[in-house]
Amino acid sequence: MKCTLQVITPVHVGNGLKYGPQEFYTGRTKDGKKIFGRVDVSRFYSNLDDDLRDKFIHNLSTPDFRLDSIKEFKRTARKSVRYRGLLKTDASEVKEVSEHIKTLDELYIPGSSIKGSIRTALLYEHLSGDELKGISEAVSQALESKRKRNWKTLRKKQEEIKDIIDSFFASDRRETAKKDGRETAKKSIMRFLEVTDTTTFKSPAIYPVKVLKVSDNSYKRFRYENFLIYMEFLPKTKRKLEFEMNFTYNGRYDRIGLGNKRRLVTPETIKESLYTFSRDYIEHERKFASRYGVDFLEKIYRKLGKQNSPDAPLMRIGHGSGFLATTIGLRFKEDDPMTYESIRKFKRGRSYQDEFPKTRKLIDGEIPPGWVKVIFNEE
Repeated sequence: MKCTLQVITPVHVGNGLKYGPQEFYTGRTKDGKKIFGRVDVSRFYSNLDDDLRDKFIHNLSTPDFRLDSIKEFKRTARKSVRYRGLLKTDASEVKEVSEHIKTLDELYIPGSSIKGSIRTALLYEHLSGDELKGISEAVSQALESKRKRNWKTLRKKQEEIKDIIDSFFASDRRETAKKDGRETAKKSIMRFLEVTDTTTFKSPAIYPVKVLKVSDNSYKRFRYENFLIYMEFLPKTKRKLEFEMNFTYNGRYDRIGLGNKRRLVTPETIKESLYTFSRDYIEHERKFASRYGVDFLEKIYRKLGKQNSPDAPLMRIGHGSGFLATTIGLRFKEDDPMTYESIRKFKRGRSYQDEFPKTRKLIDGEIPPGWVKVIFNEE
């Protein structure tokens, strides 16, 4: 099935690499927009004459060196460009930029990121009461084991939680077959859901990201941490990204007991699950913003709630998604606060009065990143 991804708020999926002002120059377009050019350092160096090469090597050892700072370097940099993009911040403040994942220097969203969000939504929507109870008991026992420093039992309980979740996508529980003394791995229906990477987009945008923090014990209900993170984002754009979602299961796989799981990965179930999860998550974030007086964020989530629809659901992926968007924690927070408190203690090692999670990463301190709309194109 061919699908379309529409970027609602800028998305960052990192490739683990970072670069600094030694690797890009800045400028402006004819209409005054700030831009940057990421250079190919090897090509840049080979384009310098001997004197400038020595000067470049010398300047690289200077912590505050910027490619923009020397006229001859900037002139050569324009001839050594890998890619260009928009600069949505003051260039003089940028010390380090986290790079977005690319292929041939063009941005894309990996199919694995899309599939991970689908998996979370399916778990959120369809985990049964018994499965949730099993997770709740295992979390409680894991927390107790951690408190007593019983690491063996702790690892066992962590594996038990993973097994419950894995079993949700696998065949019915039955006597486990053995081969060569090892247990045969359970088969997951998710193996038969193929999600391709999206088509590419040429120009990233560098945005600053602020961390907003709320508190129940402060006169100011929210504040920003006193540091900025700079990242490449796939910006909001009118151009839609294409990808494919294919279900490769067929009848001959019924012998491994997955026939009753097939419904989980039909387009109808995926759409329904994405819509429901995003609806509940958006409403939670709207209430969070309202509770702490973050009016601009509440307004954004009201708008996102209107954009979410059963036929074209929203989904959150990439940097800034956070604990509630990438786990089934919201199920427990709404339905089982005691287990959610245990999860909080397990993750943080202690309890505290403030909201958990109490931070939100926001582009320019205002925009929650990573929101996209998934459009299922009828064939």
